[in-house]
Amino acid sequence: MIFLLASMMLGATAASQLAAGTTSGFDVAECVVDNDKVDVRALLKAVPGSPGEARATEKVLAFYGGCNDNKRAEGNFAWQERAEIAEATLASLLGKKDPDVTSAMGKDGWALALPSGAKPSADYDSVKVGMRMLGDCIVRANPQGALALIRTDHGSAAEAAATSGLSGNLAACLPAGQTLKLKRQDLRLVVAEPLYHLLSR
Repeated sequence: MIFLLASMMLGATAASQLAAGTTSGFDVAECVVDNDKVDVRALLKAVPGSPGEARATEKVLAFYGGCNDNKRAEGNFAWQERAEIAEATLASLLGKKDPDVTSAMGKDGWALALPSGAKPSADYDSVKVGMRMLGDCIVRANPQGALALIRTDHGSAAEAAATSGLSGNLAACLPAGQTLKLKRQDLRLVVAEPLYHLLSR
């Protein structure tokens, strides 16, 4: 895990390969989830950076461009875009039920585990996997705090307060001596996919 996190830090600021637009990333993701739930589930089920993710991404991109002011979308999802899709899927799930996150923590299989023999680049993306494992660690340490953050409105005072409440868990989940450049508003993206997998099982 230390190797993955170190790799993540080198690439965390990489620019997205998808066309940027004036529509917010979450709004685009919400539109995609509303229109293509089957392929979104396949995307989130796939190991980040794997051939399976690439196949699902190709299908999801057909909707992503249309949901982003009809801009052309191609390439691969950066970790932020995948996380926005996970957050939108999670928001839909939370709108239908009030999950017991503490009980859910007792279930196995929600945290990411790489297949035996998996190789970087060929079978997974080190940056995306590192971000996912960081999120798994934070959610495992403070599931209630992570869920509270996801439930806040984007850009709200409540979001800022919930983010501050998780900052200690973020620091504890990084290897000693390592630092991570991350916008405060992106912490919700770090925990979004782990929470989705935790609560959708």
